[in-house]
Amino acid sequence: MCGICGYISKKSIKLEQLKAMNDTMYHRGPNDSGEEIFDAADGYSVGFAQRRLSILDLSMLGHQPMHSANERVIITYNGEIYNFLELREELKDYPFKSHCDTEVILAAYLKWGISCIDKFQGMFAIALFDRETNELFLVRDRIGKKPLYYWVDGENLVFASELKSIMEYPGFPRTIRKDVIKRYMFQQCVNEPDAIFENVYKVVPGQIVKFVSGKISKWKYWDIAEVYNRKKQEKVGSYEEAKEELKGILKDAVKKRMIADVPLGAFLSGG
Repeated sequence: MCGICGYISKKSIKLEQLKAMNDTMYHRGPNDSGEEIFDAADGYSVGFAQRRLSILDLSMLGHQPMHSANERVIITYNGEIYNFLELREELKDYPFKSHCDTEVILAAYLKWGISCIDKFQGMFAIALFDRETNELFLVRDRIGKKPLYYWVDGENLVFASELKSIMEYPGFPRTIRKDVIKRYMFQQCVNEPDAIFENVYKVVPGQIVKFVSGKISKWKYWDIAEVYNRKKQEKVGSYEEAKEELKGILKDAVKKRMIADVPLGAFLSGG
């Protein structure tokens, strides 16, 4: 399932500290791990890390963090883009080195900017840094299958697939939010965008969070309520037509999920 973590900060963080954050998620990705720290503008440094469970392109060409061919964009990513082969056809001018979907995300961003997200069919939690604009983007898939947390500490930001990685970040205060305890006791969870710690949030499904020079902005690129309200205005044919259309959609969805370089299985529970 993979796991990602990292930060953009004016603090001095050592590579061993970033590795310690990453290794809290060993169970999410036992096949490979990568950590990298690089300088950014305005006195910031950026650290990206990933624990990898290899599904597509099992070679080291799929290693993350991954840089674009021109070194402008760096990504660490958890998930799968099911239509990456179709997108790769649209991006033939990009000098691909691997056969994995991660590199397709980089190529798509260089061509279409962050609006490339609209073209992705899949489940994903993406952290992407653009050296040219000094922008860090955190993106979560439409339904929120892949988790993504972030902690804002003044002019610094730390992100991860799991809270354990953020807890390992040097100086993280671990202060519990007392106002959400009642909610946790009742629901056995803390609903997004909140989290159990102060100043820690979840990227909500279908959301993009942008961090640049200490300032955060966020917006929804997809909203299930908006899509539902729009779709219910469309004319529906007969019951038989609806059944055939649904069957076609399901077949296409399953076919896209069958693309892998490892053995596949299906759980009858669908969980």
